[in-house]
Amino acid sequence: MRYSVSHTKAGVNTADTVMWMLRPGSNDDMYIFEIGLSIAVAPTSGPMWRLAKATGLGTTPVQATLQLEGPGSNSANGKLDISWASSPTIAAQSAFTDLRRFTPTNAIGNGIIWTWYDTPLYIPVGGGLCIANGVAAGTTLGSFHIYARVDE
Repeated sequence: MRYSVSHTKAGVNTADTVMWMLRPGSNDDMYIFEIGLSIAVAPTSGPMWRLAKATGLGTTPVQATLQLEGPGSNSANGKLDISWASSPTIAAQSAFTDLRRFTPTNAIGNGIIWTWYDTPLYIPVGGGLCIANGVAAGTTLGSFHIYARVDE
């Protein structure tokens, strides 16, 4: 089944902070087709988005529920983690550890859409895909939008 989720979050001023994590439910793998990120309110320093697999899932997440796109009543098992008591971890910043990177021009509305249209990005049960801000700094944090389209 195809699901979507979106969220808006205040920025941070600490580099390599995980902003969101897509996490499969305990019963299903997750297949990611699309992730979109955009600047809602420009921060002092623009983001450098990092897409990396989690090396640790964090604890006590606050989660956004995936919404079914088509007709039916199936409930999603996967979630979009939006905050944690203890944050998830990713490998140190490196061109060899990140799946994708992007630095948009620091202005409202700028962003990126990452797609996996032929073969979706696979995240197994017990895994997670993190979206981190790699160069966060400054006093004005700004805010950012995310959306994702996934199958379970």
